[in-house]
Amino acid sequence: MLKFLLSVLLIFFIVSEKVTALTLEVVSEHWPPFIIQNPDNKNDISGSVTKIINDILAPSDIDYTIKTYPWARSYYLALNKPNVLIYSIYKTEQRTPYFEWFCPIYAQTPINIYKLKKNNTDISSLATLSDTVIGVSRNDNSHNYMLEHGFVEGRNLIVTSSEENNIKNLLNGRIDAVIQAKESLMYRLQGTGFSIDDLTVGFKLHSNDNTEHCMALSKSSSPEMISTVKKAFNSWLVNNNKK
Repeated sequence: MLKFLLSVLLIFFIVSEKVTALTLEVVSEHWPPFIIQNPDNKNDISGSVTKIINDILAPSDIDYTIKTYPWARSYYLALNKPNVLIYSIYKTEQRTPYFEWFCPIYAQTPINIYKLKKNNTDISSLATLSDTVIGVSRNDNSHNYMLEHGFVEGRNLIVTSSEENNIKNLLNGRIDAVIQAKESLMYRLQGTGFSIDDLTVGFKLHSNDNTEHCMALSKSSSPEMISTVKKAFNSWLVNNNKK
């Protein structure tokens, strides 16, 4: 009887350890229509890319939760905390060494400069933007891109915690331009009294970079977690290519 009880306890501890090792925190930002945070329910996260994340992880042995934060917060967690997966994230040269990458999970999404049509600012090229005030979200890819090209916070860059704030600032005339994906801009303009027809599109950012959506796992994640996520991603790729 004692031997039986010891065996049961041993199995319990082994299973408990495995479950703990396979607990994954998935983080993102509200980026409609790709990632949509229900404002009335913080646990209700949908969107076209979120569906893919669920398609990848749900069949695996991983116990995961998805939460959205401002981009800077999600990026910090994925960079510094083990067993954290972030999406959607672009794989840039600067970011590559810091994560385990899984690409692509979604097709390329062009990112452009936009302004109100009544604004006379020239947004046709990067060179014409030096006197333009542009709204960006802290630590996202477009923020880093503009900094790398000589733009300065507080002068021609206004940094906020969300793209919703940038859109409000644009429509209220506090800034000249925003950096957006067209699909996301159209979604965010709903209910504002403005439409995409009220805006002018300018030059495309990241024209020489890869803008496919990726998911990335923190480098400090456990070997078992890295292996399990790789297996889930590769299985999804195979099944997706069969469709």
